[in-house]
Amino acid sequence: MKMGKKIVIFGDYDSGKTTTLEKLSEKITKVEYKGITVALDYGNLTLDGEKIHLFATPGHERFKFMLKIIAAGLDGAIIVVDNTRGITPAEERIMDSLEKRNIPYVIFANKQDLNDSTLKTNRETEVVPTIATNGIGLVKGLKILLGKFQ
Repeated sequence: MKMGKKIVIFGDYDSGKTTTLEKLSEKITKVEYKGITVALDYGNLTLDGEKIHLFATPGHERFKFMLKIIAAGLDGAIIVVDNTRGITPAEERIMDSLEKRNIPYVIFANKQDLNDSTLKTNRETEVVPTIATNGIGLVKGLKILLGKFQ
């Protein structure tokens, strides 16, 4: 029996995945080398009485093989996009994969403090403006994602 929801945080390098996980979680474990996630980050929290397990993937290309491993059994996903760059080809591929598997996801348009323009996307999912360093928009976005499970 599954205990809680497994949410995987995807995104390109330096988009704010680890910071998003840190700001949302009550407890965290990170596997980093020189500030770069090299395996995964894990955190958990209880939100509205439900246990949430968060896994953040590495964003650098050389760790791409980890994505399938971490994504096994996920209930939903958060795509963290650096709003100063826009959606990258790697993030497009992740969203394509999630949509093919009918996995619910939301997009966090992160770094709104550096670029507050509206993120352009043709995806039919919610785009939540966030500033992960300050925690702005993160819980709202997570609640939107959790609402897709009901």
